[in-house]
Amino acid sequence: MPRSHVLLLLSACAWSLHPYRVVFRDVHAAFRSEDIHSAAHDLGGRVEHVSTTSARLHLPDDAAAATLAERSVLVRYVLEEWGAGATLREAASQARIPSDGSLANGASWRVRVQAAGRRTGLVNAHDPVLFKELGGVLDELPGPVRLKDAEEDVAVLLRGETVVVGRVVARGCAAQLLSQYRVADRAYRGSTTMDATLAFVTASFARVRPGDLVLDPFCGTGGNLLAACHMSRRPGIGADADARTLLRGTANCENGSLKLDARLRKAQNMANVGGRREKKRGEPSLASDASIRRNFLDRGLDPPRLVVSDVAALDGRLDDEEYYFDGGFVPVDAVDAIVCDPPYGVRERVDVGVEGAAPWRPALFELAAKRLRAGRRLAFWVPSSQAAAPELSSEIGHELPPSLSVVAAATQALGGTRARTLLAVEKS
Repeated sequence: MPRSHVLLLLSACAWSLHPYRVVFRDVHAAFRSEDIHSAAHDLGGRVEHVSTTSARLHLPDDAAAATLAERSVLVRYVLEEWGAGATLREAASQARIPSDGSLANGASWRVRVQAAGRRTGLVNAHDPVLFKELGGVLDELPGPVRLKDAEEDVAVLLRGETVVVGRVVARGCAAQLLSQYRVADRAYRGSTTMDATLAFVTASFARVRPGDLVLDPFCGTGGNLLAACHMSRRPGIGADADARTLLRGTANCENGSLKLDARLRKAQNMANVGGRREKKRGEPSLASDASIRRNFLDRGLDPPRLVVSDVAALDGRLDDEEYYFDGGFVPVDAVDAIVCDPPYGVRERVDVGVEGAAPWRPALFELAAKRLRAGRRLAFWVPSSQAAAPELSSEIGHELPPSLSVVAAATQALGGTRARTLLAVEKS
């Protein structure tokens, strides 16, 4: 295609996008930028600017905005942006109401405001000064005002660097979704199972899409894989070297004790190890039927296929039916995303001792280089001290094979001097 035609196509795509404003929840500020960039990218949009409280972006339509709100657990709501400015007067003067929208055609409405100093919620507006400044905008709305059960909400954002006027298009999914996926409500969980919000953020960093095949090589109780498979709506693959944790509640493990046969002994390289174990300190008491499978079925998801393997041997074992112990065997050519929270080295604590490459890193990166599809991502957590966290992207970049590169990183400060960083690595 001639370059002039390409430029014309790009220009046409840009003109087909419309301005929206995403308002964030007051949680996990460090992860907002990449989370919203990932969501916008997959919906054919682009992000213009991310501030401490909101992001301005361009999306194809209201349906894309609603999908974005359903996808991100960090989004409180999404507005169709009419105007923005340093003051309410300036924002109102810039406001342009789409002529083809429901409000321009008689829909009922009310004015909602996010006041300065408030948290992210919207409340009914009562301030006469606000209505005076909005007078010109509100005069353009032919429909009736209804303080209850209005068809549309006109929103004014007074919290943040910029005042924004617009229409509420969609509300975030966090309240409903996180109540459904709360770790405390799962039949099967461990003392180090990933928090539900951060599990969904991990899947977002990996840009998991509907229909994707997702792999978690450090599956544990399946927390990260559960969130990723909610987004993919396809059975994933969970692998772990700890067969007791991975296979609990299956035919191979009863009440945390393995039923060892020759095949499972071979998978664990444990010919002389017994199957029983004592409950570890900090581990929650679990029902006899607690399992990864039950966690998935309880949430309407198809259970994953479970492979007993450490990460170093996983590339070979993905193609070998002998190492699949639950969920059946289907040959794997390539995966669309890899998500994981590798072991920190000290149970329930971040190892902040010697900095440098953990023993699992080379094997994980080699697995990603071989099994990820081109253009797809690995998202994984790395522990460190807070002082060392800013250098992790550069450090890990030097460890990666040529086909992989670090494209995003965000750090969560933990207790004391500890931290952990979520990194996204993309395959070229």
